[in-house]
Amino acid sequence: MFIFGVIFALVAGILFGLIGPTTKIAYNAGASVSLAIFLRYAIASIIILPFLPFQKNLLESFKKNLFYFLSISFGSICLTIGLLTSVIFIDVSLTILIFCLYPIYVLLFSIIIDKEKIPLSVKILFFVTFLGIILVLGPSFKVINLVGIFLAFLASLGATSMIVTNQKMSLRGISPIPINIFINVFNTIFFFIILKIFFSLNFNFDIGIYLLILIPSICYSLALLSQLIAIPKIGQSYTALFLYLEPVVGVLGAVFLLKENLETYQIIGASIVILSLLSASFISSRN
Repeated sequence: MFIFGVIFALVAGILFGLIGPTTKIAYNAGASVSLAIFLRYAIASIIILPFLPFQKNLLESFKKNLFYFLSISFGSICLTIGLLTSVIFIDVSLTILIFCLYPIYVLLFSIIIDKEKIPLSVKILFFVTFLGIILVLGPSFKVINLVGIFLAFLASLGATSMIVTNQKMSLRGISPIPINIFINVFNTIFFFIILKIFFSLNFNFDIGIYLLILIPSICYSLALLSQLIAIPKIGQSYTALFLYLEPVVGVLGAVFLLKENLETYQIIGASIVILSLLSASFISSRN
């Protein structure tokens, strides 16, 4: 059971990491941010809706646990808005670095609020892995903007909220599929209304643009589902730790897909992250 949870968490980290570089490819081809946001949730809804007929008492579950469903959806909204707008004000590397603080927030929540007993070795691995992330990203502090920092922090809190709320929902016996359905359908409607009223949501694009956006949208859909499956199996803390793979994959994706350069210190950082995750998997399986 545990090893399957680790696998799903790692798959989520890999797929989440691929979203950045594949979305960048779509942007370079002419796709708009508004279209990318809307189609992310719309396509994810289409992918997950075939499971709808197999869900028993779905509406009753939504009504009974509406607060939790709205909370995790709100976390997803904060994550999306924060990540996609913070890069306007600060460098992408600094945005991701601030965003990647969320596993530490989850760890602190688990220890302080949930009173979860986490081995000291795993706590150390959280911070060692984060140091590896700093090397991987090599963040630039030349452009410091409080609005951008706040938005990146908002995205980090959104990710934290999603993981913590997912843990609470799994303890209440709510399976990943209903959570996935609610998040994606709710956010599709939410962003369609917001983008239509306050921004420009243009669907007049070449079929090639839609095919390019399809790739990160599918990555998002499968990554979210994998994360939702992993949390009930290995808990919020370990899931958050393994999701540290996301920025490493993002950087490697930029190197191979966008032909960006990879520095020596980034290779060292990536090695630290991977070794830390392997150590965490070994320690947690023994415990």
